Formats: sequence, C-alpha cells, structure tokens
Amino acid sequence: MSASTADTVIVDFDGVLLRGDAFGLFLRRTAFAGARLPLAAAALVFLAPIATVPAFRPWAARWVSRIGLLGRNAEELRAELARFGADLGAEPGRIIAPGLRMIRTHLAAGDRVIVVTACEHTLARAVLDAIGLAGVELVASHIRGPRLIVHNHGATKMAQLAGQGVTPPWRVAYSDSLSDLPILGSAEQPVLVNANARQVARARRLLGARLTTVTWLGGQGPEVRR
Repeated sequence: MSASTADTVIVDFDGVLLRGDAFGLFLRRTAFAGARLPLAAAALVFLAPIATVPAFRPWAARWVSRIGLLGRNAEELRAELARFGADLGAEPGRIIAPGLRMIRTHLAAGDRVIVVTACEHTLARAVLDAIGLAGVELVASHIRGPRLIVHNHGATKMAQLAGQGVTPPWRVAYSDSLSDLPILGSAEQPVLVNANARQVARARRLLGARLTTVTWLGGQGPEVRR
C-alpha cells in the first residue's frame, strides 16, 4: 500500500456492505454445528455478560473464536472459510445493495477503496471476490489455526492501517459502529450507516457538522441521507 491518502475511502464491512456479522454466521452455521452446539451454548452463557463490557469484548471474541475453531487445522479452516464466504456473497439479501453501489461509485471515480473490518481475512476476501470486488484492498482480522492472533477492532484498525502505510486523514469513511469513531474521526467526511438516534447523537457530539448519516434499506430500496 502506498502512503497517499488524499483520495482514500475507508469502508467497514459488516453492517455497511454485508447484512449481519459474517464471522458470527460462520461460527453459528458451521463451527458450532452438530456436536459442538452444547459447548457453544455453555461458552456463550459464560461469556455473554463479559461481552457487555466494551473493554472485555475483544477478549470474549477471542475465546468464542477459539472454542468454535478448536480442532481444525489451518489449511482446512482456510478452505472452509473461503467456501463459506463465497456462498455468503451469493446468498439472496445478504449484500447491502446501497453499500455495494457506493463502493462501485468510488472506484469508478478513481478513489482508492479499503475495506477495514473485524471480520476474518479469508472470509471477508471470499465475500468481496464473490461480489465483484476482487481488486478492493482489505485490512482484516487474522487467525492462525484456531487462534485469533489479530482482532481488527476499534483502535487496532488504525494501527493496522498505519502498519501498511495508510495514515489519516482520509477523504471519506463509512461505518455502522461507534467502535469505529477513530476511523470516522480521521475522515474529512465521516458517514454513519443505519444508526439509531442515540448513536447519531453521540457521534454528532464528537464529529460535529462533518458527520453525515445514511439509512440503507438494502435491496433496491431508497437511500435516506441526513
């Protein structure tokens, strides 16, 4: 990646381009299927209260991931994630159409688009490739076998971008999550997607008049800007 960020657009993945949580869907449908279901249920009962505390969410995510992926070797897991991602990209209603149109519009204008996500890299890459975005750069979480070694969430997104030579300010950033306030705050034009009134109020206090909010209804529905 080059250091220039003048025409850089940072885009979140889950909730902006893809409806739902891609890695969570993988765990529920694949990793926690069958005989693993009782173990998953027990883990979630224990970890759910911990995950309500923002400071402990990365720790809880690591343990949920490790439990779900336990016993899989690295090559099998990568292949499984890639297959699941390709299927997810083709799943009816899963891709948020206004988000996909937004990325295509930026690419057509010559902007550099980087998808920055907490989703696992192989899975997110497979989804992007499946929906025609093979050329879009990706900064994501990484696993090694069953271990989550980089959880690309919150401030870690900024660190990973900086590690690849991408430093603020960037021109536009899109996210549906207040955990991405560092990303949004580093954009000339921060865009908050599908936020509720409380989220908008908090983001507006921190970002001021720069903030744009959009409601993307999915499918071919209208886009509402505020």
